[in-house]
Amino acid sequence: MGKEFSCSIIIVAYNSCDFIPACLKSVRDASQGIDTQIIVLDNGSKYPITDEIKNYFPEVLWIHSKENLGFGKGCNLAVKSATKSYLFFINPDTIVSKDSISQMLTFMGAHPEAGAVGCRILNEDGSLQLACRRSFPTTFSAITKTVGLASLFPKSKFLASYNMTYVDPDQITEVDAISGSFFCMSHSLYRELKGFDESFFMYGEDLDLCFRVKAKGKKNYYTPSTNVLHFKGQSYKTRRWKSYVDFYNAMIIFVKKYKKEYFVPTFFVSLGILFAALIGVFSRLLPKFWKILLDLGIISTTLVLKDYHLFFIYAILNLLFLIFKGEYANSSLKGRGIVHYLIPLNLCAAGGYGLYKGLDLDLLIIYGVASVLVPLFLFGWRRVAFWINYFYRIFSKQRHRSILLGGTKDSLSNWFDRNNIIPGIEILGCVSNEPTEVSKVNREHLLGSLKDVESICSRTGCREILVVSNASGYSEEIKDLDVERLGLRTYLLIGNGKEGNYALVDLKYLH
Repeated sequence: MGKEFSCSIIIVAYNSCDFIPACLKSVRDASQGIDTQIIVLDNGSKYPITDEIKNYFPEVLWIHSKENLGFGKGCNLAVKSATKSYLFFINPDTIVSKDSISQMLTFMGAHPEAGAVGCRILNEDGSLQLACRRSFPTTFSAITKTVGLASLFPKSKFLASYNMTYVDPDQITEVDAISGSFFCMSHSLYRELKGFDESFFMYGEDLDLCFRVKAKGKKNYYTPSTNVLHFKGQSYKTRRWKSYVDFYNAMIIFVKKYKKEYFVPTFFVSLGILFAALIGVFSRLLPKFWKILLDLGIISTTLVLKDYHLFFIYAILNLLFLIFKGEYANSSLKGRGIVHYLIPLNLCAAGGYGLYKGLDLDLLIIYGVASVLVPLFLFGWRRVAFWINYFYRIFSKQRHRSILLGGTKDSLSNWFDRNNIIPGIEILGCVSNEPTEVSKVNREHLLGSLKDVESICSRTGCREILVVSNASGYSEEIKDLDVERLGLRTYLLIGNGKEGNYALVDLKYLH
């Protein structure tokens, strides 16, 4: 491509050490033959990007902020160092296809009327992220989305207007807004618009920028010409509650800023957003109602007490703890921390209640025993259910058998956790391009060389290879392996697995 298609790639990272290496490797691969500048701002991370990662990507201009500036302000700071004619804004929890940069620049060159352009953004399982093409929010579209009408009638232009699910995802479409996780615009237009509005801390700033692009007479486009994988919400996981506040506060800021265009009193819009926020928080924290009902049943069965006040105290304390721990936000059956935290919590509650009521020693002992039994039973049913599910998957042949590619440098022991870090997948061991170089800590898991994977799969029944991501992006490359002939699926395994902090990405969606 010519010099006129040079680009600066802006990445604002927050606690992204696990995910940014794979992102930068994909950006490096996509930048081949293009005049590219890569700028990464470490945005006040509690866990800053390590020197090891920086050493693997010497071409990157690294900027450090002592505080979390938010996404928009962080981007504006990073752009001050940008020197190229086009800007790409890319989230650190994304992987771009090898043709993503070139395809987007080609599109910009062919559409001089374009202000901002986004592409097809996929979840790690290949499903379309609806935020990659949107209409500007209206009161009606917010209601239909919140109450679920948009999901019930996805092909209705009237009811599903916000996420535009009625539009063919394989069709180039002019849209109101695209996703801030990956988009391109000219540097000159960005300067003309004075960048992102820094009153938006996180969320909403992409919507606002797109609004101002259209106000300038430019067009926002969605193009399906390339794919980007986005592991949505990785930064949010480290600041869960603050993220909820930021999201709905951003909506209020947006409506107040453009209230002339909405013709609706801000007070009513704020009430609507508050209603949507309550539903959103509830749906995110408590989607697994079956676990709540089982826990209530366990508590009521365990507490064979005539004192219903104490039962109420136990139920509230235990359920609130599990809610705020995120236990009901997923179907995990690990139950980590239940025994460790709930036993002292229940003992303190029972002791305090007993002293307040002036109960005798015998009753206090009964309450103390119940305080221990409740957490043990809550943890116990989870372990029983885990093993039932485990053996059911094995005997019904639903459990995926996988091997890891890697092991010459980084420890893999974390992925062989007995609590089954990746639900539904049994990791059998690892293979390597250089088996003689495998580290001592990984040698006990070594199955052999990658070139012998056909016989290994035949022997073990494995049909999946998980490429382990490390500080360089990929710990090892898949070399000289005909995965289609062998009927193997290849995934990229990103993250550390702690508290579910990982992504399993099907590489077939990157083209």
